[in-house]
Amino acid sequence: MNPTPTELVTTIPVFNGERFLPATLACLAAQTRKPDRVVVIDNGSTDRTAEIVQSFRDLPCEFRRNDHNLGVLGNLNRCLQFSRETRFLHLLMSDDIVKPTFYERMLPVLGSSSTRGLAYCFHENISKDGTVLKRVQGLPEGPPRAISLKRFLIPQSECRTVILPGVVFKTDFQPPVCEFPNMPQVGDGLFLAEWAVASGAVFEIREYLCQYRLHPFSASSRHIYNLQAFVRDEWDLSRKIRGWIHEPLIPRLLRRFRLWVLYSARVQVKIDMMQRLQPEFADEIRRYQIETFGRLGAAAGRGVVRARDLLRIARGRPVRVDELLTTTV
Repeated sequence: MNPTPTELVTTIPVFNGERFLPATLACLAAQTRKPDRVVVIDNGSTDRTAEIVQSFRDLPCEFRRNDHNLGVLGNLNRCLQFSRETRFLHLLMSDDIVKPTFYERMLPVLGSSSTRGLAYCFHENISKDGTVLKRVQGLPEGPPRAISLKRFLIPQSECRTVILPGVVFKTDFQPPVCEFPNMPQVGDGLFLAEWAVASGAVFEIREYLCQYRLHPFSASSRHIYNLQAFVRDEWDLSRKIRGWIHEPLIPRLLRRFRLWVLYSARVQVKIDMMQRLQPEFADEIRRYQIETFGRLGAAAGRGVVRARDLLRIARGRPVRVDELLTTTV
């Protein structure tokens, strides 16, 4: 017998989440508009995850355990299957937080759409102890608004992706329009872009309603020594999304050049990072940079990073590689 359809299902994929899961569950219990169902999908945890969920009393939670560990992206795709049972679907990672008015602010604007789509809010980066580190995205707060597909895809193509826990999907009791690709570091960015392309409706809630936790225990941190996941996938994502941005020839060529320099610079930051952690891996990344962007592109990326670091130092801020080392290692 199928479960009774509901308006809002929140799914939480988790693996060994005892460190942060209590705060994540508590933020759902504090919502002014609570989810109709909260489903925690465990990926074979060996810690107190099951006990935490089953003993949580402030909000009913369903606990489900996969037969075997599906990996982060496999578990997210498992969560997506609940799209058939709900009008709105939220995928909340077990270490992130949404503020009390998250659903109250997100659902009405998304519900006004006549098609499936997504709505996203702005987010703050927080430390492992919950301290706010940075507000991400610089647009001022204001009323919710529909945005064009192009406006949404451009930052996605530059790896300035919106944060998955800050997104609510309108699924209208239908199967998901796409699934997460096999890209452990950047799969969510490509997934969001593809969902937007397939559904056609994107709404921006111009409030800081989500908190994204940066810490050394995250799934992203576990892939920093994998060349494909840590380096190559970003450029593959950019080229894929760039193909979905429709614009005249000259702007298209200029965008291609901008992304060429931008991603060479991103690779350079990772070279600098690995030079401190694992110099042999830094050499491997450097070879990839030259093979992909050429010596001229590698020099351009290096120049951009050095100029930006000088500007940061002049403003009394740490260079980018120091920020990364603080949050990922």
